[in-house]
Amino acid sequence: MKYRIQKTIKLKYALMIIAASLVGIIFLACKGTEEISESDVLVSIPKVIDKQIWFINDQYNDEYRAIPSDPGFIYCPNVPTVPSVQPVPFPWEKENFYSGSGNYITGNIFVEPGKPWVLQLVISTPGKGDTSTGSPQYKTWYRVSKDGGKTFSELKLVIVKGHDTMNPIKGVKIGRNGFNIDFTRPIVKASNGEIMVPLSLHPWDEENQKIYLPVENAYLFGDAGVLVGKWLPDGSDVTWDFGEWLRIDYNVSTRGVCEATIIETKKPGKFAMVARCSNLARPELPGYARVSFSNDYCRTWSEPKPLTYTNGENFFVPTAHSTLFRSRKSGRVYWVGNITETNPQASHPRYPLVIAEVNTENFGLIKESVVMIDTRHEHEDTKLQLSNFNIMENVEKEEIIIVCKRYGGGKYASHPSWYRIKL
Repeated sequence: MKYRIQKTIKLKYALMIIAASLVGIIFLACKGTEEISESDVLVSIPKVIDKQIWFINDQYNDEYRAIPSDPGFIYCPNVPTVPSVQPVPFPWEKENFYSGSGNYITGNIFVEPGKPWVLQLVISTPGKGDTSTGSPQYKTWYRVSKDGGKTFSELKLVIVKGHDTMNPIKGVKIGRNGFNIDFTRPIVKASNGEIMVPLSLHPWDEENQKIYLPVENAYLFGDAGVLVGKWLPDGSDVTWDFGEWLRIDYNVSTRGVCEATIIETKKPGKFAMVARCSNLARPELPGYARVSFSNDYCRTWSEPKPLTYTNGENFFVPTAHSTLFRSRKSGRVYWVGNITETNPQASHPRYPLVIAEVNTENFGLIKESVVMIDTRHEHEDTKLQLSNFNIMENVEKEEIIIVCKRYGGGKYASHPSWYRIKL
């Protein structure tokens, strides 16, 4: 007996029975060698098992329940705080620093499996973060710990081999433009042991001698890439490498590709990168997230294509970040982001918020697994944002917690909303 799929898996000397109550299928594999389709194996349909929704308008709120304090959700406990203003070795002397916490797998902290080595990345700018003047001046810094995050080395500027302090990575000159990590996606350990860190770049326009902005009124344009780290043998430091920046035609995405999230597929060295795109100032363009692939451990990337369902069907995504992550318990890959019913108007609407399993063979969302986590309620602003979320993952259970502060009408909710999800 043979079951056809996108990838053939040979099972030798196995007796397998998988009951599928949701789809009414039972798979039987008899003793011997058989070929079974991976697409026939049950998908994982996440389920929201607890939540606390906290609205911007307090009149709709009751008593707040704090985010569950189960220690299994804490990625790296007791990470010392990074001072928010620090001296820098540049003529302006000080900058504003922004860092994540050890609670989240999306906090730009990486814990080396099996060792007490911790890597933390932070960003700085002489201006205000997440603004048209502050963001292009971002710089990326790091520090390491050899005792599980209790103490850290001094912060160092990320400098790729062959570069220097004023030109720390390809395409960047300090004082002119910058590069940065984002606090919405995990750092990934590759199958070859390297540490993969998604990056964004505000590229420089040499011809016009300014930050590259090919579409007027499109705010900021970005390229995407992946910083590659490698521990020294004693865990005392990390060396840095980098391949190429990914650029997309501004006639496809007016703001480029940015806030990239990555995952290694089942083929060693082959990575998928999903990036935020935009139709700002060009509303006739379709609003899609786009996926690119690397076959050389994140050094070079293919032309970005729309991220689709596994059957090739398109879906709309606003100008908002999304996150890929692989479950440490099951190895399954999930995507969290916003999917809209109609073509978005750039950043709007940023709801519903959904989660879905990813088929890493043809790299698409499994449509049957898409679950709505939350959406706009009738009394909420039409430009509500359920985005800029963070993710906590339980190391003992197949569960995550997604944390998101509602934003709309120029105001944030006074407390974050959170959703406990069984994968």
